[in-house]
Amino acid sequence: MSNNRNLGNIATAITNATSGQVLTSQGSGVATFADAAGGSGVTTYTNKTAIDAVSSPSEGDLAFDEDKNVLYIRAGSVWQRIQHGGNVGPRITTAPAATHSLSAAGSTSTITIVAADESGFPVTYDWDAISGTTVYNSSSYPNQITNVSESNGVFTLTPSTNTGHSGSFIFRTKASDGAQVSTATTTVSLAFAGHLLGFANNVSGVTYSSRTSIQGSPAAAFDNSTDQGHNCWHGAAFNTSLKDWLMVDFGSGNAKVVTKYGIAERYSGSSRVTSWKLQGSNDGSTFTDLQSLIVEGVDVSRKIMGYNGHSLNTQSNYLSYFHTFNLTSTTAYRYIRLWVEAAGGGYPVIGEMYIEGY
Repeated sequence: MSNNRNLGNIATAITNATSGQVLTSQGSGVATFADAAGGSGVTTYTNKTAIDAVSSPSEGDLAFDEDKNVLYIRAGSVWQRIQHGGNVGPRITTAPAATHSLSAAGSTSTITIVAADESGFPVTYDWDAISGTTVYNSSSYPNQITNVSESNGVFTLTPSTNTGHSGSFIFRTKASDGAQVSTATTTVSLAFAGHLLGFANNVSGVTYSSRTSIQGSPAAAFDNSTDQGHNCWHGAAFNTSLKDWLMVDFGSGNAKVVTKYGIAERYSGSSRVTSWKLQGSNDGSTFTDLQSLIVEGVDVSRKIMGYNGHSLNTQSNYLSYFHTFNLTSTTAYRYIRLWVEAAGGGYPVIGEMYIEGY
């Protein structure tokens, strides 16, 4: 008889429950139902603005946004959206560049990402960085940067000015709609320009070659020596149909950006280069002109290099007769070649040459 009474009570409770209610307790022949929103710890608000205006919310509070039919939970100091269904994350409309070079002079530079959320949720931006196996964020930085600030998807990076911090890392930008995150990556590098070779011919992994060499060797043009009797690159008799050249190979996987180079004649003799092109290549066969100093009928070397027939017998005097040439190319090349177009005295000769870059 008691069981029949309990079943009757439960049946009555179920009959009285309205649509949208949930079972909150049962036992001893009693079943209790309550509204899904409000009565079960969920408070309904007209929109997210009203949720954000709640005074002194508690950890774990639930808030339902009627405007977008989204449930939020209070976590720490923010309302976090509870993801449900097949929500699509933010769509990146402007992706950052795949690579980014930092200023070796210490000037700041920017990386920009723009994203839109198809559901109309506001998008916020963040970042992290990956170098090797280490992940960095706003509390730590890879060696190449000292600070990152963000404003509406524009990240401003401050580079290190420590020459020992050259290298690269992955900068990952993030766009979040509060529930899902879309990311994009940029390889960021920091390099410091300076003497790659100077005059030294003993740099590890670097080799020198030329089409012809009848005195000295190609490497003799980079040995920082003023003993120019034979200690220079001296090519064969110049053939206008088969140009001569002097080339530097930085080695496999070691391409460099050349920013400046210098040439000087040997201190005696009339043989020299008079017109030339500086070229770069990454396969050793197809070359790109980086600079062309070819003036038909004009001896370029005597016009701009400053030999003037002086006999040089000291290192300091010798260096004073170098003329340097700045380059604007920012492309890295494995091979750098001086292509000789014309030669004075019938032979192409270079006393010393140096290259700067990074």
